[in-house]
Amino acid sequence: MNKKITFLFLALAAAVMCACSGAGSDAPKTEFGIEQLNEDSPDSDQYVLMETSMGNIKLKLYKETPQHRKNFVNLVKNGFYDGQLFFRVTQDFMIQAGDPKSRGAAKGAHLGTTEVSYNIPMEIDVTKHWHKRGALSAASLKPGISSSGCQFYIITGKKVYDKNLDAHEVKYNKTLRRLMYESLQKPYADKINKLYAESKKSAKKKRELNDMIHMFSAMTDSAMAGKKWAYTKEQRRGYKEDGGAFHLDGYYTVFGEVIEGIEIVEAISRVDYDVRERPLKDVVIKKVTLLGNEDK
Repeated sequence: MNKKITFLFLALAAAVMCACSGAGSDAPKTEFGIEQLNEDSPDSDQYVLMETSMGNIKLKLYKETPQHRKNFVNLVKNGFYDGQLFFRVTQDFMIQAGDPKSRGAAKGAHLGTTEVSYNIPMEIDVTKHWHKRGALSAASLKPGISSSGCQFYIITGKKVYDKNLDAHEVKYNKTLRRLMYESLQKPYADKINKLYAESKKSAKKKRELNDMIHMFSAMTDSAMAGKKWAYTKEQRRGYKEDGGAFHLDGYYTVFGEVIEGIEIVEAISRVDYDVRERPLKDVVIKKVTLLGNEDK
């Protein structure tokens, strides 16, 4: 993938993160008793073992998503996920967990609405990590802006066609253009708002406002020239042969992947569930253990 395109993703991510009011993963102790325990978290891939009532899943956490990796490791060290449930499952899509109130929840209780008191700035780079089968991703109430501090999902997905990927490329390139347009306009926000108010009573101010809009549009076209994003051959082959959830690419942070136990993930996704997609029989995360920065 062209280095300029990768830089564009990172630059736009930084611009959006600056606009986000959520706290980072170094937030203080929360209402769930989480303490920051991993200040010495190494700058490398790390591995965890997730023991569930249906079998074990081994996960790799990417070094390229340091804030998400560090936060997940910290939650594991706190025993945060131990005893929680996979509260949402969808066959051919994903399984989701991380609601702190799911531990010991009553049958039929509505889960998935409880969060820790902080968010994590997104670390999205679809040139490197995408929603392939087995992807570990952060849930979000603000897709493309910030991630949940605790809820995650693992993709099972289904096979897709080139036409699906083509359509998503078009959609996401429009998103990239909008983000670029907004980042270019941001320093002039006060002036634009003033002109907008004045344009309602003055034809001259309306023309001036339109001229500014056209100027920013031209600047955006210039900034985006040659920087359109496209799926690589590897990504297309993976989606067509193994499946995934391509429509989430660019909007949620993929921060790891399943390296052992994908058959367990798929088995969990196929259990019977209620109208809220909660399994009728609880699927419990018995314990999550940090294995370190080596594949053990």
